Amino acid sequence: MSFPPEAAAARGGLDQSRPRTSDWLKRVHARPAYRHALEKGGPYELLR
Repeated sequence: MSFPPEAAAARGGLDQSRPRTSDWLKRVHARPAYRHALEKGGPYELLR
């Protein structure tokens, strides 16, 4: 469920005008399960 905010952040569309969404995405990134998934699957690129 984090893909839309991740994409917005990568494209510069998630700025301080959306503080609650930015905070939510920071909390997602801080979750142990999220970090474990990145360790297991490796980082991903939203934009190339």
